[in-house]
This record gives sequence, structure tokens and C-alpha cells, in this order.
Amino acid sequence: MRKQIWILSLLLVLGLSLSASAQENAAPGKTPKSTVLIFREDFKTDKVGEVQLTQAAITNPNVELKLYGPGSKPGNADQSGLLLSNEADPVNPGKTESIVWTGVAEATWGVFLKDKNNYMDLRDTARLKWRTRSRSLHELRLLVKLADGTMWAADYTEPLSTYMHESEVFFVDIVRWRQVNPEAMAEARAKAGEPLWKTGLDLSKVDEIGFSDLMAGAGHGTQGNVAVDWIEVYGNPVKRAVATSEAR
Repeated sequence: MRKQIWILSLLLVLGLSLSASAQENAAPGKTPKSTVLIFREDFKTDKVGEVQLTQAAITNPNVELKLYGPGSKPGNADQSGLLLSNEADPVNPGKTESIVWTGVAEATWGVFLKDKNNYMDLRDTARLKWRTRSRSLHELRLLVKLADGTMWAADYTEPLSTYMHESEVFFVDIVRWRQVNPEAMAEARAKAGEPLWKTGLDLSKVDEIGFSDLMAGAGHGTQGNVAVDWIEVYGNPVKRAVATSEAR
């Protein structure tokens, strides 16, 4: 009987401790900062069909396109590399969508967007909105490149979908991150004594935000690819330092 009482008391103490911890994480003693739209990118082209994804597809003059990984390099015409595809939108009949598409990427790749004027503080109520489509085994994953040059992939993926769909994710809800090798666009090797996954990643100074499935494309249709129509990033801009040569 005493043993049962002791066990019940221990469970009660653990329950109260976990509850207090959860409340502390949810309400850290300060009101979360409000956030603003840092940028939106729609990826557009005047050309018909599929063309290579380049800076020319970026509609926002304050955004720079950054491509990583061997699969981001263009190959023969429009049959390899990362493409911008103009096609009919089955969700909205009569309309055309212009999407970043990865079906013929011959190796791993990463698409990143960089605000030319600001770093991004993606804490508090910062979030991402986008219209995407992931097919077959290809899971679209959110990535960030920090001001210190390190690149991280989120332990968060968009669900597989036959059609394009809109979604929203708050960065505070992404608990774990895995470091990525920018050249290979694959998981980086963990240093001795360090865990594979990092929790509590400091997102106060993000240099670039991007996405990848960390895979080569597997073809057209439902064979295996991901697509992104548009993306919106909400957070707080952090002004970039002006280079001495630019200040003169």
C-alpha cells in the first residue's frame, strides 16, 4: 500500500513539474513581438513552358535568388536542373500557375531567398506561408541559412499532395533542426560529442530562407518532385550592415 502511495505521489510531482515547464515555455514572461511581412515572392516568367530557374524569375526587387547543391546546376535545355514551369492550374480552372519545379533535377538541390537589405528575425510570431505540392516520396522541407553561414533543415515537412495547397507554419513550433552541408545539400556530419539534431536554434538573425526535399528529381507527374508557387515570410527585419565601399 505504501509503495502504491509513493508511486502516486511521484507521478503527481512529475505531472506538476511538466505542467509548470510547459507553461514556462508557452509564456516566457514577455509579450511576443508582432511581426510584419518581410517579403513575398511569386516566381514569374513571360516565357511559355519550362525554363531554367534564375534571378530573372524573381519578382521582388529586394530579393536575391541563391541556389545550392549539384542538382541546381542547369543541364541540357529544359530537361535538367531547377525549372520554372508555366502550366494550367487544376485547382483554379482557367488560370495559369508559375511554379518552381524539381522533377528533372539530377541531384540534390536547395532554393534560397535573401532579402538584400535585411536579415530576418524569425522568433516570436514569425511564420511562413506558401503554396506547395509534394509528390511520391519527396517531402518539401523548410531550411534556413544563419548569419554565421551555417545551414539548417527543419524537422518539418509539407504533406504529400496531388494538387497545390496553401499552408502556414510558425517557426516557434519547429522544435528540431539538422545541419546541412550547403555544397552537397545533404545532412552534415555531426561533430564529436554533438547530437545530430539541434533544439533551440537561434533564429534572431537569419540570412536566407529556403526549401528542398534533399533529393534528386524522379520525373514528371507523380513520379517524384516538389513544386512551390509562392512564398511569404513574416518576421522582423534586422538591417544589414552597409559595406564601407557602399557607404562612400
